[in-house]
Amino acid sequence: VLLASTSRCKINSTMTPPPTTALSSIYTKGLPLLTPSTLNPHAPLGKWLLSTSFLVSAMAHIGGVTRLTKSGLSMTDWKPLGSKPPMSHEEWTTEFERYKQYPEWQQRRSMTLEEFKYIYYWEWGHRMMGRFVGVVFGGGWAYFTWMHRPKLSASAANNATTIGSILPKNITSAIPPGYQPRLALLFAMGGTQGLVGWWMVQSGLGDDRRDDRNEIRVSPYRLAAHLGMAVGTYSVLLWTGLGALSYPADGYAAANTSAASKASAAAAETSV
Repeated sequence: VLLASTSRCKINSTMTPPPTTALSSIYTKGLPLLTPSTLNPHAPLGKWLLSTSFLVSAMAHIGGVTRLTKSGLSMTDWKPLGSKPPMSHEEWTTEFERYKQYPEWQQRRSMTLEEFKYIYYWEWGHRMMGRFVGVVFGGGWAYFTWMHRPKLSASAANNATTIGSILPKNITSAIPPGYQPRLALLFAMGGTQGLVGWWMVQSGLGDDRRDDRNEIRVSPYRLAAHLGMAVGTYSVLLWTGLGALSYPADGYAAANTSAASKASAAAAETSV
């Protein structure tokens, strides 16, 4: 019995207890404690993802205005890399004449060139906003994957009341373990959104898309798919960004607690 008791004491003395003080501080202060980059190595990634989700939300609002102003069919072609808008009067006239070749012009014959410019700029801005979001996300993903390295303050790492006390010592990336597939999914969703958007616009360029009021309309199913993709992308961005910010508490602390529990169970079995 004495031998078992001595063995148990030796095993327990080598275990690192879960940093409950740091976790308590995190749960009390929440995001204000998790957002500083000097304390949380994944904070830069989380803040970038949340900023990108804001851009997606803004883009969805611009898309709504584009829909309400009936501007969505003003651009009758689609270039993956985009293009500058018409700059001269001749270029605007050429674009306007191209628009007149499609059925929507039949119900807007009183439109002037200046009115066409107004709806064209809404649709052009909506598309370019989408490309801008793609560049922000793709560039940020590449930066955090290959260039950025976390830099934690020494005082935070040694302070038992901060998240530094629950972080592993060998963190070399701002991207938490297991998050690369999520980022790849988000990149694919963004690219698919552009394709779905053009697929939706195409549905309104044919003469067979007249509703009961004899007005040209895009397919409501494709429109719903386009909006659904935007909401889904925004949701996954928000989920991933908040997950990255809280990963020290949800990931590392949980792993530490699980390891401590397994060690305790092993110590109990050894003592028996």
